[in-house]
Amino acid sequence: MNGIRIGVVLGSTRPQRLGERVCHFVMKQAKDVPDADFRVLDLAGYRMPFFDEAEAPLANRDRVPAENVRCWLGDLAAMDGYLFLTPEYNYTFPAVLKNALDFLAKEAEGKPAAILSYSNTMHGGNIAGNELRAVLSKLGMLPLPRSLPMAHAERLLDETGDLVEQSDWAAKVAAFVPWSLNELVRYAAALKTVRAA
Repeated sequence: MNGIRIGVVLGSTRPQRLGERVCHFVMKQAKDVPDADFRVLDLAGYRMPFFDEAEAPLANRDRVPAENVRCWLGDLAAMDGYLFLTPEYNYTFPAVLKNALDFLAKEAEGKPAAILSYSNTMHGGNIAGNELRAVLSKLGMLPLPRSLPMAHAERLLDETGDLVEQSDWAAKVAAFVPWSLNELVRYAAALKTVRAA
């Protein structure tokens, strides 16, 4: 499994976003995953325009996207799998994440994707995670079957991403996230072999 590259997509760009705590937590857990390199792909850093291409990316062989879009697509294409971190806005995932995904052609096709939804409510962004799963499948990614919506993330994690709540729920999160990261790497290694065949 040497050289497996996982992109951790931070799917919110709002100021003071809760996703930064979740991302810090994930990256701390990722340090203990063997044979994998986890890289944060923060949508706030790409500052992509609103998708307005005349043709769908899959149908447009002559497309020349803006430089920041090319950077996003190149970074995504360089990964062997993805972990999408998403909050929930009005029963779905953020428009900025959907917009970023709409630029894709085949950059992520045949690669596994895990979803970690989160919120400051008891539902943990569960609906957003399910909505995102359908879009990732349409783009040719292979969403992993298990997920754990992170309810009350603002209580579980401090600003540095350390788990601060002592509860059965916190223990479940602390166990699930490392397990999920290892599963993602396992799938990524297997599918990398399949894509190379």
